[in-house]
Amino acid sequence: MHRFHACGPKGAQPGIVSAAYRQFHNYSIGNQLLAWSQCIQRGIRPGPLATFPKYKELGRYVRKGERAIVLCQPVTVKRTRQQEDGTEDADVFTRFVYRPHWFVLAQTEGEELPPTPIPSWDRAKALAALNIDEAPFDMLDGNVQGYARQRSIAVSPVAVLCGNGFVVGG
Repeated sequence: MHRFHACGPKGAQPGIVSAAYRQFHNYSIGNQLLAWSQCIQRGIRPGPLATFPKYKELGRYVRKGERAIVLCQPVTVKRTRQQEDGTEDADVFTRFVYRPHWFVLAQTEGEELPPTPIPSWDRAKALAALNIDEAPFDMLDGNVQGYARQRSIAVSPVAVLCGNGFVVGG
């Protein structure tokens, strides 16, 4: 087993950790980092994770000789005990087991996966869903990009904005 550092076997690689956060959407941060570290150690490009049956369902297959990625799974266990008075008492607890059942996209071949649609962000919908009003900016400090008061926000008319309307430091 080779030793490696969080920044990768070749030293610091800009954006590599953030790539792990983007690639494993449905997994805990602990499992994302566990999968990412195994990919880096094996020289595999990190990517979306799925089980063998899921890739088969998507028209892909795992290449011969590929080793599965190990992730940590919670397992709920219920233990029943017979009490002295004849009743049953149940203890429920969660334990964690490490299982090798996942593969990254780079370990598979087959049909191209359709691109994942990226939902658009709508400022008005987001504010309405959160019950937040947008108020006129009324501060005299030109260094303030924006502020929030109770259930309202205000953005400076001279704030640095990116295309989607988010205030991004200046």
